[in-house]
Amino acid sequence: MAIVSISRIQIRRGRKNQGSGLPQLAGGELGWAVDTQELYIGNGAVSEGAPAVGNSKILTEHDNLFELSDQYTYKNGTSIQTGSSSANPVQRSLQSRLDDFVNVRSFGANGDGTDQTLALQRAIDQLFLPWSSATDADSLRKRVTLKLDAGLYKISNSLKVPPYVNLVGDGSDKTVIEQTGAYAVIETINGNGINAQTSSTNQSNIVKLEGMTLKSYLTNPALKLSSTKDSQFIDIKLQGPWTQGSAITSTQIGLLMEATSTPVTTQNNNFEKLKVVGFSYGILSNHDVANNHFEDCVFETLSYGVYWGRDTALGQVAQATGPINNTITNSRFTNIDKTGYWVKEGKGNVSKENSFIKVGNDGGLDTAPVHAVIRFDADNNISKNDFFARTESLMANTSTMTNVAYIPEVQGKFNNELSFVTKFNVGQLASATRVAKLPADNSRHYKIEYTYNSSIRNAFRSGTLDINIDRTVDTVNLSDEYDFLGDTANNTNSTRLNFTASLSDENSDGAKESCIIQATNPSLSSNENAQIIFKVRSIS
Repeated sequence: MAIVSISRIQIRRGRKNQGSGLPQLAGGELGWAVDTQELYIGNGAVSEGAPAVGNSKILTEHDNLFELSDQYTYKNGTSIQTGSSSANPVQRSLQSRLDDFVNVRSFGANGDGTDQTLALQRAIDQLFLPWSSATDADSLRKRVTLKLDAGLYKISNSLKVPPYVNLVGDGSDKTVIEQTGAYAVIETINGNGINAQTSSTNQSNIVKLEGMTLKSYLTNPALKLSSTKDSQFIDIKLQGPWTQGSAITSTQIGLLMEATSTPVTTQNNNFEKLKVVGFSYGILSNHDVANNHFEDCVFETLSYGVYWGRDTALGQVAQATGPINNTITNSRFTNIDKTGYWVKEGKGNVSKENSFIKVGNDGGLDTAPVHAVIRFDADNNISKNDFFARTESLMANTSTMTNVAYIPEVQGKFNNELSFVTKFNVGQLASATRVAKLPADNSRHYKIEYTYNSSIRNAFRSGTLDINIDRTVDTVNLSDEYDFLGDTANNTNSTRLNFTASLSDENSDGAKESCIIQATNPSLSSNENAQIIFKVRSIS
C-alpha cells in the first residue's frame, strides 16, 4: 500500500510593526507579517535581473484594493494630456474616481419594492446636511448628484429635501417613489433641516429633481414646495389615486406651492415635462408664489387642473397678492372634470399656447360643456393662443347649434386677446339661419375677421364683424365692414351674405348665456356651398 505523506512548508514570519520591521527577503523568499496579515516576496538581486532590490507585496483578502489603486488617469495611454505636461498626468485614486457619482444603493436603498424611507433620507441628510453658506468650500463639495436607479422605492414618511439637493432618477415610470403613509411624497425644508422657512438666506433653493415618479395613494400632496426658489423639476410624474367622477378632496393635490411670507416664497422655479395625473387638484397655491414657469407639461384626469388662490384671504400672512406672474406654456390639459386653469386671486398669470381637450364637462364630451375651461376672477391675467377643443364642438357645429349652452372657453376678466379660427360651409339661406354661436356669459367685445368664398358664384369677400354684448341690459350690436371681389350683381341687398346677432338662453335656465350669429345667403342655386373662415378675437 502506498504511503501518503503531507509535509509542512514553513516560510519566514514575524511582526512588521515591531523591532526593525520587515527585513530584506532573499530572491523568491516569502515572508508573512503576522500582525498586519500581509504577504511579501523578495525581489532578488539586480544582477539576477530584478529592476530593484526590495520586497514586493502579494495581494490577499486582507488588502484594500481602493487604497492600492491610486494611479487612475483619464484615458491613460492616449494622446490626451490631463496634467501640466504629458509626462505628469493627473492621477487619482480609484476611490476618488468612483465617488464622483453617488448612488442610493451605497446607502442601502435598492428599489426592490420594500420600505426605503430610512435609507433614502439617510442618503439625503448625509450628502446635503448640514447646509452652510455658499462660500463654504465643504458645502460646495457636498453638492453632488444622488442617483436613484430604476426601481420601486416605497416610503412611509415624507422625504425631506434641503437646499442644493440634486436627485436624479432613470426617468418617470422607471424610478418610482411610492408613498404608503399619510404624508407628502417629497417636501422641501430649509438649510437647518426644518420645515419653517423663516429667512431668505437659508430657505429651500437650487433644488433639482429629475427623472422620477412620485406616487401618492392617499389625500396628501405628492410634491410640497415650501418657500422653494430657483429650482428645477424635470421629467417628474405626480401620480395620484383620483379618478373621473370621484369626490373632490381639498388636500388631494399633485403639486402644492406654499410660502412663509411674501418675500420668503416659492418663486423663480422651472418645471419641464411635468405630468400630473389623478388628483382633485393638479397644482394649487393660496400664497404669494411668483414667477414660476411650466413648459411642455401634461395635466390629465383631474378634478381641477391649475388653481391659483382657491382659499386666499388677502391681507393674511403670505397672502398679500395671491399667486402672481406664473406662466404655463405649450402644455396639454385633458380629461379635467371642472375648470382647467382658474385664477381666483392674483395677477399676471399666463396660459399660453396650451391645448385643452375634454375640459370642464364633468367627465363628458366637449359637446356638453358645464364649466369654463379657463376662469379669471381677478384682473390682469392672460390666455394667449390657447387651443380649445370646445370651440370646434360648439361654435359652428350643426349638431350643437341649438339647445346647447355655450359655456365660454375663458370666463371672467381678461384684457388680452383670445383668438381661435374655425371653418364651416354655408349653403343657400333664404331666411335668417344660425351659422355660429359664441359665449355671452358677460359683457364682451368680439372682433371676427372672416373670409367668404362662394362655390358657384363669382363672389369673394373679406371683412370684420364687430359684436358688442352688454349684459347689463341684455343687448347685442353687430357691424360688418368688408371688401368684395367678383360680380357686383352678387353684392346687392337681395343677393349678398348678411349677418345678424342676438342673445339666447340655450339651456333654459333663465339667463341668456349664448350669442347667436344668423345669416341670410340668397343664391341663384340651392347647390351653393360657400366656405366661411372665422378668426374670432374676444376682449372681456
